Amino acid sequence: MNQINKEEEKKIRIYRSIIFRLSKEERKERNWDKRRKINLELKENLEKALEITPNDIGFKIDLMYVYINLKELEKAREIGNTLLGQTDSKGYINALALIEKKSGNYDKAIGYIKRLLEKEPNNQALRKELEMLEYQKENKPISKEMIEKRNEYKKIATLERKIRNIENSGKKAEDSKSRKNKFQTLQKQNIGIYQQIGRIAESIVEKYPEEIVAREKLVKALYITGEKEQATQQIETLLHLEEKDEIGLWYLSEIQRDNGDLEGERQTLGQILENAEPGTQIKAAQRLTIVEARIEQRDKRKEMREALQIKYATEEERKKFIEEVQQDFLYGRIGKKDIQAKIEEAKKYVNFDRSLIDLADIEAKITDDKEQKIKRLEDYIETKDSITSEEYARVQEEISRTRSEMEEDQMMEAYLDQKEEKEKQKRQQSNIEQREYSKDIIAKLNKGEITQDELPEIIKKLEGFMDRARSIFLITKLYEALYSRERAYDELIKYSNISDLSPDEKRQIAQMQKALTEPHKETDTMKRIKGIYKRKEEKEERYHKKIQKEKIKQWLEEGKTVKQIFNLLKDSGTTLKTIISVKGKYSKGNEVLESRRKMIEEDAQALLKGGYTPDEVFEIIEYDVPISTLKQMNRTIRKQEMEVKDGIEH
Repeated sequence: MNQINKEEEKKIRIYRSIIFRLSKEERKERNWDKRRKINLELKENLEKALEITPNDIGFKIDLMYVYINLKELEKAREIGNTLLGQTDSKGYINALALIEKKSGNYDKAIGYIKRLLEKEPNNQALRKELEMLEYQKENKPISKEMIEKRNEYKKIATLERKIRNIENSGKKAEDSKSRKNKFQTLQKQNIGIYQQIGRIAESIVEKYPEEIVAREKLVKALYITGEKEQATQQIETLLHLEEKDEIGLWYLSEIQRDNGDLEGERQTLGQILENAEPGTQIKAAQRLTIVEARIEQRDKRKEMREALQIKYATEEERKKFIEEVQQDFLYGRIGKKDIQAKIEEAKKYVNFDRSLIDLADIEAKITDDKEQKIKRLEDYIETKDSITSEEYARVQEEISRTRSEMEEDQMMEAYLDQKEEKEKQKRQQSNIEQREYSKDIIAKLNKGEITQDELPEIIKKLEGFMDRARSIFLITKLYEALYSRERAYDELIKYSNISDLSPDEKRQIAQMQKALTEPHKETDTMKRIKGIYKRKEEKEERYHKKIQKEKIKQWLEEGKTVKQIFNLLKDSGTTLKTIISVKGKYSKGNEVLESRRKMIEEDAQALLKGGYTPDEVFEIIEYDVPISTLKQMNRTIRKQEMEVKDGIEH
């Protein structure tokens, strides 16, 4: 192989990254034109990579597949010929089979598939491919049944690609916690997809009971979705049809492991080792080593226990021990570091599995990590030298219950996140509406367009917004502008007594209270606003007086007395002086009123001459003559009387 320098090594790493990404995109893409563009880009990058490292077998095999996808079969065959004797990998042989199949050389394609079957004798998919090639070689018409099965398998293949894409996306999470959360979410999605695969596979085996591949797919789907009893039934049928079926045996060993059947798992793994392909043999051998080690460990511990005749403490003592640990947890006297010691101590009591469940639960509450609890319980099942079916069932039930709790926690967390987002949106919308409404109120206040009558409705609206501090501030300013600082302070006190005020709201209200009680120079804005309202108030007062004068004039013309008019207007704050003044003014220009005034004055003079005081006369004539006028009349009359009396005496 040609030696390459560091710069070329760097380029090769870049090309590998690009090729990996493009290959992934090409597998996902369903649009033919887009796939062709990706393949052309792959071709360009692979050819450039091979210029640097021309003997790279992996790049050459990848380029073979690209040429096959681009229908450049001769170029693919040329590369295949250069690799003769250099590799015998499945990818290389499969590429050769594809080239010959697409070229119509079915004999050669069949030969390559048979070579693959020598490597994987239990690969049912390869057997299906061989069957199809033999049909094509003999130019036999493909039956309706084969077309139907092929279409169903295509559906399964599409769903399996979807699962691979989901699993790949789960690996992109940034940290372990987000990867774990994402993995749990994706696992739920995968279960739904496997349920679909199971339904399709089941429909195939119902029509074609001897269809091995479909039954393998069904076994896998049932196991992953938790239908282990049904999966076991399908495995029995599958092994009856194909005694050494690798997939059936493998999932049988998985079920035996889940059930704690170490001997059964050992036997099944031995069967897999006899006929499996090299990759599966390595996996089965590794697993068998673990199983045999556990069996040996279990047997040794059992022998030791029997030899030492260990006497365990009673169930009552165990319960008392657990109660004490729970009390320590409740009062904060036990932490995460103490749990392992308590677990070791619990081993001297009977029913250790019950104690482990309780202690693992306490640990999960301390650490808020239920995944760790599940791991503890699963490790116990995996490593326990001997476990009864009751113990196994109890621990599995607790694992299932904990998983359900985790799912509920996730649902609750998602619900709370959704609720929080809705609350956030609601607050944002409320704040926007509040700003707009407050802006409108401030603009009207600056123009003097808000009246005291409108204030209650405005306050009700402001109190309905979520930003209470902003609303209380504006309400206080409205009271200060429309009434006084004292009234604003009194209203602010009411808001300070709200029970659920936040610390920030309390602080802002306290600052407003301080500002209202401290002597300060009013701002120009507040002076201007108060000036506007004062001028409006004076204008309204002048208008009000004008209207009252018009009413007084009308009532005078109707013959009503000043007292009657005063009674009609007393709630409006109109004084007698005002009514009498209006009467005097309008009497001068009105002959009827002038004549009536003279008659009333004559009556008043007669009453005064009769000995009534001015105040009494004022009441009798119903205030129609001013009291000052009556007093003047009374002085004149008394003076005349004195003059007459003096004349008589002389």
